Amino acid sequence: MTIATYLGEPITVLFWAAIVVVVAWHKKHMPIVRAEVAAAIAIGLNSILKTFIHRTRPDTIYVTHMRFKSFSFPSGHAFGSMVVYGLLAYIVIKYIPGPWSIVISLILAALIILIGLSRVYLGAHFPTDVLGGWLLGAVALILIIIFIKP
Repeated sequence: MTIATYLGEPITVLFWAAIVVVVAWHKKHMPIVRAEVAAAIAIGLNSILKTFIHRTRPDTIYVTHMRFKSFSFPSGHAFGSMVVYGLLAYIVIKYIPGPWSIVISLILAALIILIGLSRVYLGAHFPTDVLGGWLLGAVALILIIIFIKP
């Protein structure tokens, strides 16, 4: 579960978004670049939203030892993984032909779920924090796909 949480860390998720941006930029596919930049902006807006909602985290040992203190709702790990890994799954389905696109997308979907579950398992979030992160992340993902059309 610690590995899953690490894969959902904002810095890790943004790293993968940056990799996609570099590859898309190199291939001159600007809609994907714009979509990933929008995903990064959405992650920043989620952090601002957490500050406004101001929900405290569970009282657990995990939270006590967290390096960076932030509020609980919505889960940034759940939100960021839904937006970035979800967008990556969409791009894979759209641009990679054959059965590999389905396999990779299912792996990414499983990763999104595992990241959210890891946050509750480790005691970093309440289940509603993760559900809220997934829901808001799905809304952001859909808006990015509709308006930017990567």
